[in-house]
Amino acid sequence: MWWDEPETMPKLTISDLDKELRGKNLRPIYFIYGPESYLAATALARIKEAVAKVNGEDAEPDRFSGKANKPGDILASAETMPMFAKMRLIIVSEAHAIKDAESFVKYFERPSRSSTLVFVADKADGRTKFFQALSEKGAAIECKQLYDDKVPDWVRMEAQRLGKSVSMEACRLIAELVGNNMGELAGALEKIILFIGDKKVIEADDVDVVLTETGRKEAFAFADAVGKKDISKAIHILDRLLEFGENEVMVLSLLARHWRILSKAKSAMGKGGSIDRSSLAKILGVNPFFMDGYLGQVKLFTPRELKDGFKRLYLTDKMLKSSKVPKKVLLQKCVRELIVK
Repeated sequence: MWWDEPETMPKLTISDLDKELRGKNLRPIYFIYGPESYLAATALARIKEAVAKVNGEDAEPDRFSGKANKPGDILASAETMPMFAKMRLIIVSEAHAIKDAESFVKYFERPSRSSTLVFVADKADGRTKFFQALSEKGAAIECKQLYDDKVPDWVRMEAQRLGKSVSMEACRLIAELVGNNMGELAGALEKIILFIGDKKVIEADDVDVVLTETGRKEAFAFADAVGKKDISKAIHILDRLLEFGENEVMVLSLLARHWRILSKAKSAMGKGGSIDRSSLAKILGVNPFFMDGYLGQVKLFTPRELKDGFKRLYLTDKMLKSSKVPKKVLLQKCVRELIVK
């Protein structure tokens, strides 16, 4: 199906895009933007696959740069009928550098029926005429880090693309053990799929085996020890993780995610009234199986300690990326300051 009238287009999530394209609904104009590069690459790959299905083959797209190429060159490609395919795909990177809005506005009103034009940008300035026109007439896909409660849906969608089904319990467990870093999630999913071989469905037991072997469960135990204020255990597991080659920024990211969950739980519980475990688990975006652990840890921290902890985590992240102090020392210092007040 082709969208005949390029009226005001919606904002799409990656899941929305996937559903549309699986339903053979291909739009004439897309705008992919945001800092999450893996998600942007995933969205672009989905559109390329959809165009390839229309054409019956994976033809190379026409590629342009908003910084290096003139609008006339981009539009000439979009308005030219493809010679050996039904559909032409045009990808414009660095779209944030485009200044000449007038050249595109007319095309946005009546786009070619034989082209799909995709603009890609790390950021979008909604004050410019170009981005205002593009956002109005193109389907906008914002690529930002997923919220924790959206990770299971992404895991299910990505596994389906790779030819596998995933139980809901397995989806939640992957989200719990890996977090919301897209690259880490994709890598974990690929390892699980290699492990199960010809098996069609990924179960929680598969996740447990693979992610334990790759050290993710150990990393979760580290964050759990910090949450329990068990400083000796936390430092011991941290040292072991680093000895096994875990990335320091990844370890801090997992700890920051755990801290966010504790902070959200503290806030939810402090609003007064009763809240059942199932509802609280949904608010936190975590598997209900882990709720007892979180509820016990929340009681060990005051709201002030949790708030100050975010400052410590932010500072540590900044220093890991810029300081000459050994990363292991920085992480150990962070752990001590989070636990000992």
